[in-house]
Amino acid sequence: MPAYATRRLIGSLLSAILAFVLYGCAAPADSPNLPLQARSAEPADVPPAGEPAATFVDARPAALVNGRGILWGQLRPILSEAAGAQALQEVILDRRLVELTADAGIMITDENEAAEQKLLLTTLSDDPNTAIRLLDELRDRQNLGPHRYRQLLRRNAMLRALVRDRVQLTASAVAQMHDTLQGPKRQVRLITVGDLAAAQAAATRIASGAFFGDVAVEVSTDSSAPRGGLLEPVSRSDPSYPAALRDAIWSLTDIGQLSNPTLLGDGYAIVQLVREVDGDDVRLDDVREKLERLVRMNQERLLMDQLARTILADAAVTIFDESLDASWKRWQRRTRR
Repeated sequence: MPAYATRRLIGSLLSAILAFVLYGCAAPADSPNLPLQARSAEPADVPPAGEPAATFVDARPAALVNGRGILWGQLRPILSEAAGAQALQEVILDRRLVELTADAGIMITDENEAAEQKLLLTTLSDDPNTAIRLLDELRDRQNLGPHRYRQLLRRNAMLRALVRDRVQLTASAVAQMHDTLQGPKRQVRLITVGDLAAAQAAATRIASGAFFGDVAVEVSTDSSAPRGGLLEPVSRSDPSYPAALRDAIWSLTDIGQLSNPTLLGDGYAIVQLVREVDGDDVRLDDVREKLERLVRMNQERLLMDQLARTILADAAVTIFDESLDASWKRWQRRTRR
């Protein structure tokens, strides 16, 4: 099995599994464990005149900077604006998932959390040391401290338990996975832009002699732009790419040929065929167990994501804090785009 194909597929599954991080985990405790002497070293700064601390918690010191106290009331609106919607989503999901698992008679244990961590580690790398290093890097990037990380594992365990019985390991799904991993592929360069006019302008430049990779670096919004738009080889049935993009890739007949602009969500894409990659001769029955495991992971991930989105969409949310309300409304606008 080509290593790049496995990395690409599993990477897409991991991204979706960790998408729940973007919904946030339960917010951190209001009060840090400040040493007693630090709390009393100097009176904390008070809010500006006319803006008294709203609660006792707001009046408590959160930190000392150069010997001067910073109150939780000073941090709260900033924290709410910066990450309030994420934290609120996590709390909504956690609370509702506890109710749903209880209604279904499902008990989530420490063993379930450990299984989620094991799945995450094996997804990151087959080498245990490498997997741990990558997980540490991932947690740093996603600001997953001990509390949020454990909440993430428990949330995913609850989601997985609730959708597990809905997974269907059909012969066609296994065959599609086999084609994705072992079948023929095409490598292309990709440019994504925001509108049709920009896509047509990029295509005209390339047709006039500009190097596709240079134009991609300059105008593409895809994460492949720094590589000149070069993607790893793509299977005709690779679920990690939109069907419209795969259709465009497999409509090309000659190396160097440029596709027509293709609508992708709220933007457009153009691709250029770089090379053909032959499939290998690994038989489906020889890797059936691995294929079925990947199909199950993929379906669970999709069902988990659907359930999480449904919970958030159905939640009746009334927000009393102005900063948190602004953060929540910004998230709602982004999800409607």
